[in-house]
Amino acid sequence: MLHKTAYVEYVPFGVIGAIAPWNYPFHNMLNHIISSLYSGNAFVGKVSEHTSWSSDYFSRIVQAALVLNGHSPDIVQTITGFGEAGAAVVSCPSIDKIIFTGSPSVGKLVMAGASQYLKPVILELGGKDPMVFCDDVKLKEVLPWAMRGCFQNCGQNCCGVERIFAYEGIHDDFVAAITEKVLALRQGIPLKICGSTGEVDCGSMVMEGQIDIIQSLIDDAVSKGANLHCGGKRNPHLKGQFYEPTVISGITSEMRISQEEVFGPVMCVIKVPNNDDDECVRLINDCNFGLGSSVYSGNKKRAVAIGSRIKSGMFTANDFGVNYLIQSLPFGGVKESGFDRFAGPEGLRACCMERSIVVDRIPGVKTSIPPPIDYPVGKKGLPFGTSLVNLFYNQSVIGKAKAILGLIKNS
Repeated sequence: MLHKTAYVEYVPFGVIGAIAPWNYPFHNMLNHIISSLYSGNAFVGKVSEHTSWSSDYFSRIVQAALVLNGHSPDIVQTITGFGEAGAAVVSCPSIDKIIFTGSPSVGKLVMAGASQYLKPVILELGGKDPMVFCDDVKLKEVLPWAMRGCFQNCGQNCCGVERIFAYEGIHDDFVAAITEKVLALRQGIPLKICGSTGEVDCGSMVMEGQIDIIQSLIDDAVSKGANLHCGGKRNPHLKGQFYEPTVISGITSEMRISQEEVFGPVMCVIKVPNNDDDECVRLINDCNFGLGSSVYSGNKKRAVAIGSRIKSGMFTANDFGVNYLIQSLPFGGVKESGFDRFAGPEGLRACCMERSIVVDRIPGVKTSIPPPIDYPVGKKGLPFGTSLVNLFYNQSVIGKAKAILGLIKNS
């Protein structure tokens, strides 16, 4: 409509509630605080019971920054507690939208709880991210990426690499070379105040129970024919929650480890038979998760072609993890990795309601209802309306001319 201006207005929800995980406690809370505040909302965050002390410290930093810049510190609040505290955030009538990061099982509970109030949610539920090495890669160049993807933060990353797909032409050489590098990893407590030199590559599991989960997945895979090259058990030389950096190959779809999130220092290697790109894509997509993905190839077009067929929320060609470094990009997944996005313009808009706005464009020019179709509608109403529809939508010039005549006749 030429005489109207139409646009979309993004209006703050009011209060955003976030339920944050225990890994990366500063970042996983601060990113939602920033997006909430910058989109005009207040913020309430429920942190993991495993990070209560540090999160309280981090929230005081944020509140001090708010005061320094002339804002009330009360617009950011941090809640500690167990599951019932998170449930209270979800059910609170003053909280307008929920952002949850965690496991699919708990995410479904959050979604179910929010559905009782028709409260929108963003779910980021982890993944089984694949890293693909085609047969045309240079092995020495990709080994560091495999190490970084699998062992950063001791594997406790939602977007960490959980599945390595090595093409048959390089598979055996890759496994041999990567096992040598993994055996050289130094594990221990990184803090000098704990008597360590600080020269540590892998630390411990945050939670004791995670070791039992990892061991169960490894044992299941080995019992079904997987090959354990190193690790595969709690570190017997260290006191604490240390699981040895592990390399395991021969992973098949019937093994639990191919479908369930490990969240530990484990590199799972899957052979892509016959260097077949189609089979590689099939194997990757045979999984309920779909967060991130990366494909390495000597041919960029080949890497992009493979990546375009992977069902995931994020993809990188010949790189890993840069999606998160480029803050103009949204972060999130598909399938059991969740839905909706945070970060980037999409993340800011996700903290807002969309309103469609229409206003007059030209001063003095306003929309009016023609008398023939004004209530009560007279006999000329139907032919006038038919002519009006034809004026807008008839494809022929003659049809539009007839419509104009019909409007004049029935006015």
